Amino acid sequence: MASLTAIQREALTLAYFGGYTQSQVAQLLKLPLGTVKTRIRDGLIGLRDALGVEA
Repeated sequence: MASLTAIQREALTLAYFGGYTQSQVAQLLKLPLGTVKTRIRDGLIGLRDALGVEA
């Protein structure tokens, strides 16, 4: 998680560890849903790359 940006880490933490849906994360962070989806996707890609998993 340390390899992610702060905004990616925040969105992922709320979604996966906080148990919030993407819509709920968008409401909590006062962001458009598409922005939250992009941050979560980019964060997951970053975690995948950090772990060395091939797509």
